[in-house]
Amino acid sequence: MPDARGSSEEDRGPGLRPRRLTDEAERTGEPRGTGGLAALRRRCRGLAAAAWAAVRPDRRRTTGYIALCSVGALVGTSVVVGSGSAGAVPDLADIGAWLTSSRTGEAAHANGLTGDVDGKVKLPGMGDHPVSISQDGKTVLVLDEKTGKLVRIDPSQLTVEQSARYGAGLQLVSGGRYAYLVDPVEARVQRIDPVRTTPVGAPVDLGKGPLGKAVADPKGTLWVPVPGKGEVVPFPHGRKAPAIKVAGRSGKAATLLMTLADGRPVVTDTKDGTVTLLERTGRGMRFKLPGSVAEEPSGSVLVPSATAGDVVPVLARKSGRMALVNTRTGSLLTASLGSSDHQYGTPQVLGSKVYVPDRSNGTLKVYDTEAAAITEPVKVTGKPGKLSLFVRDGLLWVNDADNATAVVINSSGHVNRVHKYDTRAPSGRTPREKDRTGDGGGRDPARDPLPETPSRPGRDDTQADTDPPARKPAGRERGGGPTPGKKSPPSDDAEDEPAEPRPPGVPQAESGAGSIRVSFAPSSGTKPTGYRLKGAPAGARVVPGKVGPSGPFTFEVRGGSCDKQYRFTVVAEFAGGRTAESGRSGPARPCVAPGRPQQVTEAFPQGGKGIDLTWRAPANAGEGTTYTVTGGGADTDGSRRNTAARLRNLTNFRTYTLTVAAKNAAGSGGSVAHQVNLSNTKTIPVANNVDDGDDVGVRSEPSTSSGTRRGSIPAGQTPELKVICQTHGTMETHDTYKWKSDVWDRIEWKGGTAYISDLWVGTTKHKEGKFSPEVWSCD
Repeated sequence: MPDARGSSEEDRGPGLRPRRLTDEAERTGEPRGTGGLAALRRRCRGLAAAAWAAVRPDRRRTTGYIALCSVGALVGTSVVVGSGSAGAVPDLADIGAWLTSSRTGEAAHANGLTGDVDGKVKLPGMGDHPVSISQDGKTVLVLDEKTGKLVRIDPSQLTVEQSARYGAGLQLVSGGRYAYLVDPVEARVQRIDPVRTTPVGAPVDLGKGPLGKAVADPKGTLWVPVPGKGEVVPFPHGRKAPAIKVAGRSGKAATLLMTLADGRPVVTDTKDGTVTLLERTGRGMRFKLPGSVAEEPSGSVLVPSATAGDVVPVLARKSGRMALVNTRTGSLLTASLGSSDHQYGTPQVLGSKVYVPDRSNGTLKVYDTEAAAITEPVKVTGKPGKLSLFVRDGLLWVNDADNATAVVINSSGHVNRVHKYDTRAPSGRTPREKDRTGDGGGRDPARDPLPETPSRPGRDDTQADTDPPARKPAGRERGGGPTPGKKSPPSDDAEDEPAEPRPPGVPQAESGAGSIRVSFAPSSGTKPTGYRLKGAPAGARVVPGKVGPSGPFTFEVRGGSCDKQYRFTVVAEFAGGRTAESGRSGPARPCVAPGRPQQVTEAFPQGGKGIDLTWRAPANAGEGTTYTVTGGGADTDGSRRNTAARLRNLTNFRTYTLTVAAKNAAGSGGSVAHQVNLSNTKTIPVANNVDDGDDVGVRSEPSTSSGTRRGSIPAGQTPELKVICQTHGTMETHDTYKWKSDVWDRIEWKGGTAYISDLWVGTTKHKEGKFSPEVWSCD
């Protein structure tokens, strides 16, 4: 039966969804829940009419009766279940996230595409307590940080299931199929069952606290920083593995901040000013932070616990200086948010924008790396509060647990508001619990939602009330320019006075291999005739020499020393010789940390006992790149600039694992491990085996007076032998030529080793008692 939109019931799929009744109420403008009875009656009449059509004489009566009974059952179910908030069947969006609300003691699930709250769960006993929620694993866990109570949310029922109680002050971390509780004070790690919430095994003592904030990668490996030891301890598959030394300065306590960059563990050492990739076997690439960030006090450097891509933002919140480290390419971009009295929180990156929470006013400061400028802020709550940011499913979620509103932002910058206190959202409360509230709607009168600030008529409420204009130069926050939205009073001769030149935005500098890319926001107001760059090192080439008034607003500085950091300003030139200069950029180097050395090969000197290594330089290696070779006690220093190394005083017939690493002033690149078997087995045929009826013996020892006979080579035959090395043994005499020698060859023989006199092997002969130059000594 077609509905008002011209679609049939069959097009909607089988069954009756109670939530459809709510939708009908919305379309007709009638209230939700029990107020939409008219819509429910219309729905029932439509179902009854469809069933009566099945009872007509030209149809099977049995089918009609069954249909009528089904309609009665469905209508009855609809009346009992209802279409209100508490009675709706949970239908949570696949692209969504859970957000906590301490005021109501609830966790709300929001649709990431619309911002609508599609489900809520009451957290018993957790009201007004700080809680942490973990939704990165296979289950949703919530920890009351004050009481240590841990619960699991069942999204299908919108209820709290298993729970357990642990100590206060713990960290809840999960990833993949694994979940952990970390005690930072006692320096212990407890694995837990994410379904039952119970402990798995005994806690692991890491020896020295306090611990830093841990993270768990998508495979479930836990990474725990131990700053007191300058180490990070991995827990693959829930079991402790050897610690990885990451601190760069021995004897100095580190401040270690963990991040998952696109699922890969990265640690920032704020005291040493480095960002290091971690692998299960040890350290990977290491990048040096610019001086403006590395020199900040450790407590004022902020790094997110996870990012959606390869870029890790590192923010010095006091100075407003920020470094964006690309952990794939090694490039590093420096930018300035402007110093201010605002309370910056931990930044987060989504697409080309960096979002920085401002806890003093409940907004997000937005830095656009493509425009090299600060753009319009995003209003979240408009009130002071602790904003937490995380990226999930390619969306940025921003939540303040103490306020009613959160926001979700997509990669293009579109903002959807999330009203966490929406009482119309489905929940898992029972009728008895609703009755206790006294309002029939599942709402606690003692915990009414906070009143929300109404939006201005005709205005998108995703915009802030006092947003400054886009591409506002960062330097303006220090009083360097006019206040947006305010006009100077007109003067009598205003028509004769030229407009005051305005400076460009503070430039951002991005390091590259052999160059620095400098981008900036153009001047607002009067259009300049062009822009020039200041601060380029002597002898460097600046391309272009001058940027036109319409851009593109980018310079490239080619040259300079990798050992030095450079800062830049941009000068806007106006008609009449007037100029306006921007603030200084953050420091940048004309280089990036080199990658892994390539194509490592080995050769051996005469007689062995050494290895000659050669390799190809990484593609992004500059003149300042040096190399270090380690392994087997044959370590070399890091001042080696050529792509070769000579290792001596080694032991023959051993396997060495050698590691070649590259580094420069920007950081240490990836290393490559290369195994070398220090041996020189040669394939040499039997020679001088006269067909005189006597075979050549193969012995277990280099002697005819001891050992045993392992086999023989028939007279006249000259098979090839794999000669390993030569040694001295008993003196032997050739039966035919009467040559004498005590040199024996160790050979591969029938799956093992044996000896044969060198008199019958075609090696290059030396004087009596001397080894062949082509075969190494067994000693």
